[in-house]
Order: sequence, then C-alpha cells, then structure tokens
Amino acid sequence: MKEARKMQQINHPDRQPTCALRPAIIDDLKNKNTRANDVHSKLNSTKHKEIIKVVSGKEVQTLLTSEQYAGDAFSIAGGRHSMGGQQFLFDGILIDTSLLNKVVDFSPIEGLITVQSGMLWRDLVSELAKLNEKLGCDWSIIQKPTGADDISIGGSLGSNIHGRVLGRKPFIADIERFTAILANGQRINVSRFENEELFRLAIGGYGMFCFVENITIRLIKSTKLHRRVELTNSTELVHRFEQLQAQGATYGDFQFCIDAAAPTFLSKGILSAYFPVDSATTDDTGGLKLNERDWRELLSLAHTDKTRAFNMYSQHYIRTNGQIYSSQTFQLSLYVPDYHSSLDRECHVKGSEMITELYVPKTKLHDFLETAKAALKQQCADVIYGTVRFIEKDEESFLAWAKNDFACIIFNLHVNPDQLSLLRAKNSFRTLIDIALSFSGSYYLTYHRYATREQVLAAYPQFGSFIEKKFEYDPQGKFRSTWFNKMCLVFEPI
Repeated sequence: MKEARKMQQINHPDRQPTCALRPAIIDDLKNKNTRANDVHSKLNSTKHKEIIKVVSGKEVQTLLTSEQYAGDAFSIAGGRHSMGGQQFLFDGILIDTSLLNKVVDFSPIEGLITVQSGMLWRDLVSELAKLNEKLGCDWSIIQKPTGADDISIGGSLGSNIHGRVLGRKPFIADIERFTAILANGQRINVSRFENEELFRLAIGGYGMFCFVENITIRLIKSTKLHRRVELTNSTELVHRFEQLQAQGATYGDFQFCIDAAAPTFLSKGILSAYFPVDSATTDDTGGLKLNERDWRELLSLAHTDKTRAFNMYSQHYIRTNGQIYSSQTFQLSLYVPDYHSSLDRECHVKGSEMITELYVPKTKLHDFLETAKAALKQQCADVIYGTVRFIEKDEESFLAWAKNDFACIIFNLHVNPDQLSLLRAKNSFRTLIDIALSFSGSYYLTYHRYATREQVLAAYPQFGSFIEKKFEYDPQGKFRSTWFNKMCLVFEPI
C-alpha cells in the first residue's frame, strides 16, 4: 500500500514527443485532443498526457521499457464503453488498442479463433462469417456483452463479461489462452496450464496486470435459434426459466417494467428465450427488427412516457415470437451512439445514463426486486432500462463477481450532469448494493466508483490480496487507472 501512495505522488515532467517511437503515425496525432471519455455515460472525461494508437505488441513493449516514458503510467482503452474509469488515467499515457483489430489464427477443427485485443465484437462476428464461408465450416461465438457491439475483446477479457447465454459461466470459460506483455516489457503466453496465476488475475483484472496482445477464444457450432416470447412476472421468473432450460433453451433474458408509477414496476416484464432448431431451417425475422429510428423513439419514451415505452417495447417483442435467427449473428444489437444529444435538443432531457449490476441467488430474485422497487420509488430514481439474466458460478478468476449461480439485475438510471443529481445517483447505487448484500448477493465493481470500503469488502473480501498481487506483477505501477487509484485510496489504512 505504501507503493500505491508513493505512486500517487509521482510528478510527470514533460518528455520528448512520442514521434521518436513512431513518426509516421504519431505525427498525425500531434496537437490533437488528449481528453477521452466513455461512450455511454459520458461522465468520465479525462485529460491524458498522450493518447497513442498502438499497431503491434512490439510497440507496447517499446513504450513500457523506453526511457522516454520512465515514470509514466499507462491505461488501456478499446471501445471505451466501460463507465467506472478503468480505461482512463489523468495525466497518464492512454494506450488505444483500436488498430489492433486483426484475426491472428483460426482453427476450424478445434473451433478456436485468435484475435488481437482491440478487435470489436461486431468485427469478430463479421470476420468469423467470412472464414466460415471461405473454409466451409460453421462456427459462432458463445457469448458477448449485450446492448452494444463496439466493445473490444481485450476489454471483455479485462472485465470478464457475460451475455444472455443460459447455463454458462462468464467469459473466462470461453478463453483458451492469451499473450500478455508484462510491465517490464516481457511477452509471455498465458493459459490454464502456463502462467496459470496470471490467467486468473488478468481475466477480470481490469487491465491492472498486463497488456493483453492476442486472445484465443472458444467457439460453438452454429445453429438456428427459435425465439419464444411471453409476458411474465418476477414471482414466476426463475421457475419459468428453469422450465425453458429443461426444454432446451440456450439463451434468454427478462426485461422489466420501468414505470415507477405502475403497480407492475420491476415485476412485470418480457421474457425471451431461444431454442436450437435444425440448422437447415430458414432464417425468418419477418422484417420485425427495430431500426435506429425505432430505438430513438423508445429511448425518448423511456425518459418521457415510461408506460407507453414499455407497451411499445413489449408489443414489438410479442410480434417476434416464433422468429428464427442464426446463432452467428443473433447476439448483435443496435446501439445508438450519442442518443442523448438528440434527447437534449428535442425533449429537453439533459444528462446521460449510468449502469449498475447487482447479483443475488436465484431464489432471492423476487424479494430483491420488491425491496429495490420500494427503495427506488422512495429515492425518485429514474430507471430508463432494466433486465435480468442468469450466470453460473465462476471458480477460476481471482476477483470473481459470479461467486455463485446468480441472477444478474441490470439497472440503467438517468443522471443529470449536476452535483446534486450525481449525489442522488451515488445514494441509489449504494442502496442497491446494500440490498443485494442483504440477500447474500454482490455487485459489479466497475460500472461506477460509488461503493464504500465496507461494501467492497463484503462483496470482494479478497480485494486487498488483489491489490497486493497487482504490485507483485507491476511493482512500479506501470498499469494504472482512475478506478484503480480510487480503490487504492479506499483501501488505505484507516
């Protein structure tokens, strides 16, 4: 911990421009804005000393070992969707991985694909489709983050993401191996059989242990999926999903009513489940797909007329009951970037949305939602979107968030860009964490930085050991972030 405090006091004297390392590219970046922000909440605007778009692992090795950057600290960003500040660092060097976007290797026999860490899920799905066609094979990804496709594979590893797959563990279960560049510039192979401790630490380690260069992930044989949609409520939800899984459902989620004025708030919702069918079945979406205009209207209504928003959304989903999708593409989703700009102009709805994710045992889901309903209504929290998914216990990652078989509850809350609104959001998020903990649950660490020391320790009692391990692998603190600095302050001796 002394090392953590010491690092916070390091001064960052000006050094020679980065073009000494890579003139052809860096010259194009000179004099550009070094401020970066997350895509969704836009509440993490951070000024960096430099933002460097790396084109190879060797370049990262050079950055980490160069005298030019001795004493500097590095953060790592890909799609920039994370909202907790784990990809940014004030006055630090931001390593932008967006140009590390190529397929490195593909094994159609084993069902393994190796990609550079900056590749986005949207591009991985596209490249995999090309490889399937070229080589006459038929593979699909297993899971990806929901709601957006412009999220990097490296960021997904660092966050140990999950999707809406049923009966499966987080992303760590899909990772075969990866190549890592340590803080001293050494490049090593990491898997369950080689450098196993780093495998457990880096996956779900939020970029604090190494730079991930290439990632090999497991694939699944493609199939066609039949969608089943129904309206249900939280009292029946867990039992209903158990029935659907017993019938063969492999994916699914539940999106609940967001209108705090309605008696069905957080209880009534839309259940969607997906069942494998014969691969020869023809895709049939009936042209019933929400386009950008539809999404903008729904987002506007979610802010201004929640009852109408839920009715419109549920009616659309009911119409899609029975549709057939390809497993290769059905997880892709439309994300409307900067949607709040149009809301600001057209509806005078200032601000943005922040996400929090809570975990409770499946048997406690209804009780959690009922308790959360009362708390959110009392605090006048503005819920814009909410969903429930399920996850299996993660027994591999060091800082596992899926400590048991959990129901995962995601809330998207509207936040105005003023201090009072942010304080109210902090209170709401802390309240939700307390409720989850009271039901033997947990919360996701890095959607925000509002959790108290007591909440962190209750959900992640191994966090002190996590910090110690970080400085074993990175004694000089080369890899740092706004989020990690906050955690170091939280865990300073009282």
